[in-house]
Amino acid sequence: MQLLKTKNHEIEHEISKMKQEVEDINKDNNTYLTLERKYEALIKDVRKYEGELADYNLALDKYRSDTKPEDIEALYMHIKNQNDKQRAQLDNLFSEKRDMETQISNIEGEIQEINYQNESRLNDLDPEQRNEYEKLKEENNILNQEI
Repeated sequence: MQLLKTKNHEIEHEISKMKQEVEDINKDNNTYLTLERKYEALIKDVRKYEGELADYNLALDKYRSDTKPEDIEALYMHIKNQNDKQRAQLDNLFSEKRDMETQISNIEGEIQEINYQNESRLNDLDPEQRNEYEKLKEENNILNQEI
């Protein structure tokens, strides 16, 4: 009897240890996810600041080489126009993608509806016709594989 109580106590102790380990793992996982989101946000900031630094370095190089402000402004306008064109193209691409996804979704819905109708028709067949259909379908699959 004493041995049974001891074993029960050991089992309960192991269960509580395992529960604590699970809680610790869940906490670690939550911490990891939080830090991962923070890391991604910081990476975005770093990239933004790197871009700004490159712009400042370019402006400083132009200043040191006595480039005329009009030339810098012309370059700026050229780059800005290119960026605007690319932005418009990307917006169009995203719009086309969204339209295509909508069309695909609609077509998949139509296919599913046709499959439901076909299944309904198959269920209306008597068992002999259903068996004949299954045999022909299997034969078709075999022939398709051979082709």
